[in-house]
Amino acid sequence: MTAPIRILFVDDEERILRSLAMQFRRQYQVLTESDPRRALERLREESVQILVSDQRMPQMSGAELLAQAREVAPDCLRILLTGYSDLDAAVEALNSGGIFRYLTKPWDPQEMDFTLRQAAEIAARQAQAPSVPAISAQAAPLTLLLLDDEVETLAAVGEFCVAGGHRLLRARNLAEAMLQLNNEAVDILVSDLKLADEDCAPLLKGLAQAHPRLLSLVITPFRDTQALLKLINEAQIFRYLPKPIRRGLFDKGLKAAAEQALIWRAQPAPLVTRLAEAPRDEREREKVGSLLGMLGRLRERLIA
Repeated sequence: MTAPIRILFVDDEERILRSLAMQFRRQYQVLTESDPRRALERLREESVQILVSDQRMPQMSGAELLAQAREVAPDCLRILLTGYSDLDAAVEALNSGGIFRYLTKPWDPQEMDFTLRQAAEIAARQAQAPSVPAISAQAAPLTLLLLDDEVETLAAVGEFCVAGGHRLLRARNLAEAMLQLNNEAVDILVSDLKLADEDCAPLLKGLAQAHPRLLSLVITPFRDTQALLKLINEAQIFRYLPKPIRRGLFDKGLKAAAEQALIWRAQPAPLVTRLAEAPRDEREREKVGSLLGMLGRLRERLIA
């Protein structure tokens, strides 16, 4: 008999915890904690598949909790729940906590239910998956695709590829990017949100559906909280990094992406641990749908 999915909700408001427990206790084994420090203790001591944390708590922020939870229970899917638009918190939760989704308060019960069902499906697949073997230091090189024409970014990615023996591809516009993605086995995408004055967000969102194992690092001078939240939920981006690039932070993001790509490559059978949310805007859905059609050769290669 399959063990029930265990979800740990963390919020300093007891009434919110009661509401969440009442809503989901029939579907899952629900745990609640008002103290994030106690939540970390439970993660160390108990098996928990999904962690849902509020952002604004007096003892520790939700982003901090998710970052520490990632170290304590790396397979636990992490969701940030917050009632205000805080770009720095969202960036920290993504880059340090590796969040699965970002939900706003007051939450929509149907949206919360749908998100938890998706997370529970992934958690169930994780439980059935065989263990991943150790990564060999002589692992085959990765392929990176760069969608950015700035010299500084090219130099940083180029140095990373040379040092690691990885292969670097470039695209000057979205048409070239589509051609590269259809013809080459790309592991990591490094992209600005604009390329030759074209919006890259629909491509990132399409790739999240066509190729969920491709890791996207977004580098941008824009600081738009709502755009970031959409990229977290709809494009499942791996990192969100500022421009002008900070070499230490940028190199750390590239290294983390390479490590994750090698872990996924070593898995005996493909295990998708990321699942993008469909864009809500109708015009955005149409753009993504059109790009998915153009990425047909990529999808065929991955399915084969």
